[in-house]
Amino acid sequence: MRHLPHNRLPRWLRRGIYALTTLLLGSGIAWLGAAYLLAAPGEDTPAPHPWAGPALAIHGIAAQAALVAYALVGQAHLRAGWRTVAQRRAGVGLALAVLLLMSSGLGFYYGANEAALPWLRWSHVAIGTALPVLLGWHVRRGRRLRQGA
Repeated sequence: MRHLPHNRLPRWLRRGIYALTTLLLGSGIAWLGAAYLLAAPGEDTPAPHPWAGPALAIHGIAAQAALVAYALVGQAHLRAGWRTVAQRRAGVGLALAVLLLMSSGLGFYYGANEAALPWLRWSHVAIGTALPVLLGWHVRRGRRLRQGA
């Protein structure tokens, strides 16, 4: 068995990433619910609803904090993790998902025309839903590799 380098994130950063990812997923689901499920019958969706604005504000603020936390991962974790071939696919998938979410989130504000908004919105939702799954896969795989399984 080959020795794997210790590449675990500090507890504060790990917990921060888990908390922010959970907050992003929850606020995104809250916005979807307010904009689509709570829309008045016959109203175009996404509909304005009193809860949609606060949910989107929480989502945006959490996204900024999450980008800082995810960027901190790149400092040492990504560089050392690149040498662990078994984790490379999961790590690249996570990094790509974060970059796509960041790009699509910025696209809402800085470049999307009306025709692109539905595609941008639903791709953001799909990738945002996949991110916690990718994160869980990466964490579980890393733990298994560290334990020698």
